[in-house]
Amino acid sequence: MKKIALVICILSLHCWAVPLRWAQGQTKLNVIYPAISGVSNALWVAAEANTFAKYGLEISLLYIPSAPQVVRVMLAGDSPISFTGGAPVVNANLGGADLVFIGGVANMPAFYLMATSDIKSIEDLKGKTVGVTRFGSSTDFTMRYVLQKHGLQPDKDVTLLQIGGMPELAAAISKRLILAAPFSSPTNLRAKKAGAHVLIDMAKAGIAFPHQNIASTRSYIRANRDVVVNFLKGYSEGIERIIKDKAFTKKVIRKYTRDQDEEILETTYQYGLDYIARPPYPTREGIVETLKQTAHPKAKTANPDDFVDMSLVKGLEDSGFFKQIGLQK
Repeated sequence: MKKIALVICILSLHCWAVPLRWAQGQTKLNVIYPAISGVSNALWVAAEANTFAKYGLEISLLYIPSAPQVVRVMLAGDSPISFTGGAPVVNANLGGADLVFIGGVANMPAFYLMATSDIKSIEDLKGKTVGVTRFGSSTDFTMRYVLQKHGLQPDKDVTLLQIGGMPELAAAISKRLILAAPFSSPTNLRAKKAGAHVLIDMAKAGIAFPHQNIASTRSYIRANRDVVVNFLKGYSEGIERIIKDKAFTKKVIRKYTRDQDEEILETTYQYGLDYIARPPYPTREGIVETLKQTAHPKAKTANPDDFVDMSLVKGLEDSGFFKQIGLQK
């Protein structure tokens, strides 16, 4: 696992240290996020607005474009708190890992399932090739779920390719290497400009799903509960900041997406407002849905409550913190 983390570190041109206390009493944390997407807005804003620093944390953000890879880094011990999709965490825990969801970022599959112009329905994908970021990711779950709902067997009736991150999916659909894929904002606009159109807006499908969550390990929480609570405080202030300060948020989005297109910036901002959970509770119902979809033999007897720790966010709510910062009335 350490070798995997090291390779990812080198490829990403980043290097980090194990979390430690420094002279001023700050705690250094490496926090990974798996997607350049509007659901990352609050994390980006919290980092840029220094809201984590208010609570004694020095945060280093690292982008790794795949939730399964994020989970591997967490299991290696290099990132004790990370943002990640739900399915890889569930599967890791079914295999004996100690991971747990402590917060919800987007509690539904916040994707637009998009296809090339000649594909008019999901059924038209029979015999065709579609794309996902990585097998086991939220995009993979979404694509398989939709195909099955429409009577198509993934990997039998439809070929699935793992392409990489969202930008790579957009490039693949523009070259017709794939004919459909799930997209989040802002990459959905790039796919649209390449001629793709929306087949299904998954946000309107009525599915609870841990699209992106805040995860840690139970062992880390036991040893560093104050750090985890302070992280959730800083992140929650980031949520409030994106609601109240559109101009600052769009400036941050510009930095992290490296995009100057005003339409993309506006869409990414609105996408975050539409899908980011507030308060940031994780979704137990989404875990239930994930367990239904996974092929792991232990999934049928697994208890959804074993995958979530609601106590941290609930403690903040009970203390009045969310009302204090304006996130709740």
